Amino acid sequence: MQCVAEVPLLKQLNAKYGKDVVFVGISVDTNLDRLDKFIKDKGISWPQVGDGKEFSGAVPKLYRPNGTPTLYVVDAAGKIAARLNSAEKIEETVQPLLTQP
Repeated sequence: MQCVAEVPLLKQLNAKYGKDVVFVGISVDTNLDRLDKFIKDKGISWPQVGDGKEFSGAVPKLYRPNGTPTLYVVDAAGKIAARLNSAEKIEETVQPLLTQP
């Protein structure tokens, strides 16, 4: 699973940008107990949203992810600035947004 493989990078990015950027996970897991265990085992410190309804849950319906991971960068005005399929692109997307007034 690519989303699992990217957790270490997301942890690094959260540590680096956590004061200026809010990371929120949207889970499409059907087993919330397994999700809780995963969060604890991987040491994920940012909020996770999940209702156990896979892609038919309220939040996935709102953002329409096309797989996992699907990453959204939301600017200070609350607009989606980018939709990414890899955490490797987050830093280059966030940097310019952090320098905007």
